[in-house]
Amino acid sequence: MKSNRFSRIIAVMLTIVMTSMLITPTLAVARDEGKTKKPVSKKNSSGVRASLLESIKAQDDKIEFSPEELEQMRSALLELSDGVQEVSALLSPQARRRAGLKDLGDQTDDQFAEARTQIQQMSGQELTTLRKVLNPAKMRAKLASSRATLNQYKDSVLKGASDTGNRPGLPGIDSFCGGPVPTGVIIASDVVYFLAEAVRDIAQNGCNEVIVALGFGGNLRLACLVTDAIYIIAKAVNQAIHFCDDDYTASVVNANYDRLGHIHDDLEDVKANENTNYTNIIGNATTNTTTITGAVTTAKTDIISNATTNRTTITTAITAAQTAVIVAGDANSAAIINNDNTNKTTIVNNDNANALALTTLVNSALTQIISNANANKDETKNLLLRTQIEADLASTDGSVFVALYETPVTVCFPSLNSLGLPQSGIPASTIQCGLLDLVRSIVSQTIANVGVGSDAQAFFNTGDAQRAAGQYKAAYTSYRKAYKAAAKP
Repeated sequence: MKSNRFSRIIAVMLTIVMTSMLITPTLAVARDEGKTKKPVSKKNSSGVRASLLESIKAQDDKIEFSPEELEQMRSALLELSDGVQEVSALLSPQARRRAGLKDLGDQTDDQFAEARTQIQQMSGQELTTLRKVLNPAKMRAKLASSRATLNQYKDSVLKGASDTGNRPGLPGIDSFCGGPVPTGVIIASDVVYFLAEAVRDIAQNGCNEVIVALGFGGNLRLACLVTDAIYIIAKAVNQAIHFCDDDYTASVVNANYDRLGHIHDDLEDVKANENTNYTNIIGNATTNTTTITGAVTTAKTDIISNATTNRTTITTAITAAQTAVIVAGDANSAAIINNDNTNKTTIVNNDNANALALTTLVNSALTQIISNANANKDETKNLLLRTQIEADLASTDGSVFVALYETPVTVCFPSLNSLGLPQSGIPASTIQCGLLDLVRSIVSQTIANVGVGSDAQAFFNTGDAQRAAGQYKAAYTSYRKAYKAAAKP
């Protein structure tokens, strides 16, 4: 009966692994035809496997063991099964099915329960077979740190600490498995899987040697069926973890592309709005200038007309007064004439002063309006230039740089028209210089505003050193890395 149960477990697990290998690529392609998955890691894991394989082999060459030592072997197998189950628990049933583990899915706990039962029912002879080739203390030590990492991550997910990277108002990251899988969790999952694989390989050698040397037939082979079952489950779960990590990375790449388009559309809207505002400001200033000029001309005409009328009235009064003075006597006539002349001079001077004050006020208002219009134009131009520089700093690695952004400020040249000639009416002196210093200031301000991120300050310092050494292209590359490191989530 025991042999039949183990054989059934092995058959089911092999079916699950083959199903996951066929389903996983199909799901990844069908989910989004336009999404580009990140390349598979080229890191060589053979060194890790070899190290684990060597470290957990038994080195004492004993052939007989005490009950306590055999129970240590049983405990090590149970902890290995628990470690694989903890990796599996990181994936929700929905994530398991979407990752190609539909058949394993909700039945995973039953498989672990049956494996634990078989381990607990292993005979002393079966445990001795494994204990001869495996070191249970080393197995448990290798599992300890990985299990701690897995449980810590599981606790953070239950507390809601996992972040999918989605933000309101931006295109979302649509991943089958939800949030990202941290690198530490993937490493811990790989260690558990490699350990299960190493235990399976060592146990296989031990079982084969015992069967051949002692002629036990297939009975002691049951000890290795347990390690086979744990390995098969561990491999399926490990593939699911890596599928979720690859799927999230591909989703982030796709979302970042969509978000860059979103930002581009926003910048185009800002540019169009600023152009409209600039046109409205210039039109309004022109209208105000025409209105004020007309008002000044009318006021000046009224003042001159009024002054002429007053002068005529005064002259008439003076003439009448002169006649009266002449009649009254020559002595009073001279005094009246002098007084009238003084009053006339005062009135004319006051009229001239009023006209000058109004003209000065109008010219001052016109100058202020033009200055405000020029300031608004410069602010719009500077904002557009900054957003274009930041868009180039945030562009995909490997893209071609804008040459003006990596040119130092000491390199200047004339402004050219559409034919490549100096623009008409602009002096031939250098009026356009490189923008590398402006790029550096933007990156420095970004680090101060949003934080240094991962290695942002180190990249920035490298860029400064390269700029000082005259390596301007290399400096721009370092500034771009610093900007991305500070700006990323």
